[in-house]
Amino acid sequence: MKGRFTANPFEDLALTPRDANNLLDIVNTIVHTGFERYENFWTVEKAKVNTDSKWKLIKSKENSHLPSLLCVGASSGTLDDVMLGVVNPTLESMRVKASYVNDFSAAAVLANVVMPSNENPFRSVVVKWMEQDIPFQSTGLVQNRDYVYVEATGETETFDGEQVGFHVLHSVNFPQTPSLPNRVRANMSICGFFRQVRPNLVSVYVTGIMNPVGNDRIRRLVVSNMANAFLSTLKYAHCGQMKKLAWALDSAYSKLKVFGTPGPERICVSCSKTVSRRVGDFGKGGDTCKLCFGLVCSTCRLQRKISFVGSDLQLAQRKVNFCAVCLNGTVKNDACHAARKQIRSDIRASKASRNMSLYSDMSTVTSDEPPAEEPPRFSYGFVIF
Repeated sequence: MKGRFTANPFEDLALTPRDANNLLDIVNTIVHTGFERYENFWTVEKAKVNTDSKWKLIKSKENSHLPSLLCVGASSGTLDDVMLGVVNPTLESMRVKASYVNDFSAAAVLANVVMPSNENPFRSVVVKWMEQDIPFQSTGLVQNRDYVYVEATGETETFDGEQVGFHVLHSVNFPQTPSLPNRVRANMSICGFFRQVRPNLVSVYVTGIMNPVGNDRIRRLVVSNMANAFLSTLKYAHCGQMKKLAWALDSAYSKLKVFGTPGPERICVSCSKTVSRRVGDFGKGGDTCKLCFGLVCSTCRLQRKISFVGSDLQLAQRKVNFCAVCLNGTVKNDACHAARKQIRSDIRASKASRNMSLYSDMSTVTSDEPPAEEPPRFSYGFVIF
């Protein structure tokens, strides 16, 4: 993933109270309308996509239609895991989210309307800019598409009181956000809903329309990119779980600075097998769980790639070792608690970012090795007409 994240590629966007109220009205209308469609899909259509009779291409004519997209599927985890993964009201949290779900190539936060709070840790309304790389863009034959949009996250209830999470992305325009050089301004309107269907399973339902701008060949490229972005919603729960691991590591590191590194017995904390010291590993902690600091043998060691935003506001990814007890226990922890930690961290990061230059590139630690852990396999349906 490329690291083109900026503080703001435009002039400062200062929203008036009227602007903010209009954006809230837009979000509420989209959520209300989309929720009615979702409830019909859930109760009348029994959460099934009829690809034979309803979702199929009837007719197409160049420059005369807006592609409509539908993503239906399920991911392991809880609703709170999904919402922790999707909420990203700051540049730093956008970087972390993008590192896990890879949904866009460049992005910026332009203005905040509603920020998460301790009472509503998943509620946010933010104006953003993002860019998606288009295949063959380097040839000069096509240009990347970018979007200025309002993004909203939060939770609502069904008529019988069941919690449902939502995620809205809707294109907006302001005089301060003109088209940028070497990019084509496209438009979109996307609304997703998330619902706990079993103790460790969340259903995902996302609909949207978009205007990719361009001829049919370019439209296909742009729609294909947006399709990948739609499918990234199935990784939100995984993103939320990795955020919880990151916060647990931060807490463990804070304790480490106070109490020092414990001297663990040479016994695996998972299987109780003796772990022999290898030549040259004196003083190294590569065979310890980074949460409990107990030794873990090569068979029991579990590795995850975790994304961190450092004090310099740059993002780095590191492969971290865990034991099974710490890993499973942490990913099952309360996501709301982790979200409130993120709120406090975002406040600190926001204060620090004011002292930095306008543009801040994202740096990552990369490896030629395959990822140590892939997100869980998902079932999904995807249709374009």
